[in-house]
Amino acid sequence: MIRRPLVRTVLFSFFLFCLLATGVSAHKTQPDDGNGTLPPPEARYDIVFEALWNQETHPHPDGDGSFPGGAHWSPLVGALHQEELELWAPNVLASAGVEQVAETGATSLFNQEIDAAIAATQAKTRLNGPGLLSPAVVTMTDVLVDGSYPYLTLISMVAPSPDWFTGVSGLALQNAQNEWIDEISLNLYPFDAGTEDGTGYSTSNPETTPREPVYSLTGVSPFSSQPVARLTLIRRGAPRQLLLLPMIFQARQ
Repeated sequence: MIRRPLVRTVLFSFFLFCLLATGVSAHKTQPDDGNGTLPPPEARYDIVFEALWNQETHPHPDGDGSFPGGAHWSPLVGALHQEELELWAPNVLASAGVEQVAETGATSLFNQEIDAAIAATQAKTRLNGPGLLSPAVVTMTDVLVDGSYPYLTLISMVAPSPDWFTGVSGLALQNAQNEWIDEISLNLYPFDAGTEDGTGYSTSNPETTPREPVYSLTGVSPFSSQPVARLTLIRRGAPRQLLLLPMIFQARQ
């Protein structure tokens, strides 16, 4: 005959074992920052867009007179999203939204595409920043990034131009351990949206037929091999004394 106190002891031991096993298993599925603490589920970044495109960095073959006097960039537009979402990419046909940005600088269609991705839970946040002259600098401050949507896509039109733009596509703001990256600096290069003909700084050109995939204009006249812009992301609250020199990436080409 088994005594009740012994039964209680066995059951309690079994319950404690299951509880500890569950805790260990749950702990193993969560990444930490190397110090035994979980990375925060959100981060805040300042996004700095530095326009570098000018006659000195990208000399026009016909001289200063052919470089546009009103050189500028259209309003920045983009999103924070999941890895599988691709709003634009080199060697892929441009969407209607990318075409509109690249040809006119307007953002309404691209905003609609982002809003559709948000409705489908593929994106979390739409980003809309100001336009700027070139060269110049603009900052989008205190941008909140959700850990479930840690990828950045951002574009802006080279203006005036047929269908030229620059930007990033699916830039990861977390490393392989799901830790927030404290600082990223990227050189940005020009792209052709493949939707409108033209080789100079003109906005009145025939449509490209058939349309072509997005392709790089790096080193193609009137551009040089130099970047047309630089994008820097700085995480707010990061331990600045621990930061290494900024990492330099080139936008996917």
